[in-house]
Amino acid sequence: MSRRHRLRPATVALALVVSLGAGLLAGLVPGHEAAPEPDAYDEAVLAAARASTPGDRVRAAVEAVPETGFYVGPELRGELSEGEVDAIEEIIAGSPVPMFVVWWDQTTDAGYAQPQSAMDQLRVGVGREGVYALVSPAAPPTVAALGYQKPVLEADGKGRPAAALTRLVTELAASEPARPGEPRPGSDYWGGARGGLAAGLSFAFLGYLGLLLLGALGAVATRSRVASEAGP
Repeated sequence: MSRRHRLRPATVALALVVSLGAGLLAGLVPGHEAAPEPDAYDEAVLAAARASTPGDRVRAAVEAVPETGFYVGPELRGELSEGEVDAIEEIIAGSPVPMFVVWWDQTTDAGYAQPQSAMDQLRVGVGREGVYALVSPAAPPTVAALGYQKPVLEADGKGRPAAALTRLVTELAASEPARPGEPRPGSDYWGGARGGLAAGLSFAFLGYLGLLLLGALGAVATRSRVASEAGP
C-alpha cells in the first residue's frame, strides 16, 4: 500500500476495538442449544404404565427404593458388602437431583416384557421427580427420569458389581439433568469457557481483518473522489 493510501491510526484503533469487543462477547456468552420440548411420547408411556398392574418384583422395588435411593434385589444381596452398599447410598444421598437405583438380575418371568416396561412401572409407582436406573450385572443400564430430561450416560454396567454401580451412581449424580423445556447444562456450542475464548479470538481476528479492508477501501474511495473533484 502506498504512503497516500495507508490507513490512519484512528481507523486501525477503531477496527481493533470493535473486533476485540465482538470477540469477547462471542467468547463470554454461551451458545446454548435450543431447549428440547417435553416428551409427549414419554407421557403416553407413563399413562399406559399407570393403567397396568406391576408384578411382585416391581412392587418390592417401588416400596423399598425411596428409602435410600438404592434397592438390591434379593437374588443379588450377597454380591455387595455392607460397606459397598453404604458407599453407593452415600453418593446417591449427595446427588443434587433425587436418584432411584434398582440393582437386580435379569429375568424374563417377572410380570414385564422388557426392562423399559419395568422402568415405566417403577417411575409411576414411586411417583417422585428424579433420575431412575435399572441395573443388572454386566448389562447396559436402563435410565430414565421423572420431571427432568433423561440423562445421557457413558456407564455401561460392566465390571465388578461394586465398581460398576459406583461409576453409574457417580455419573448420575454429576449429570445435572435439566427440566423439560430448559437447555441442558453444558450444552454450549463453544464447548465451555476455553472453546468460547478460542471462538472469540477467531472472531476478533477475522473481524479486525474485515474492518481493516473496509477502512482501506473507504480511504481509497475518498481519495479518488477528492482527486476527481480537484480535476486535472
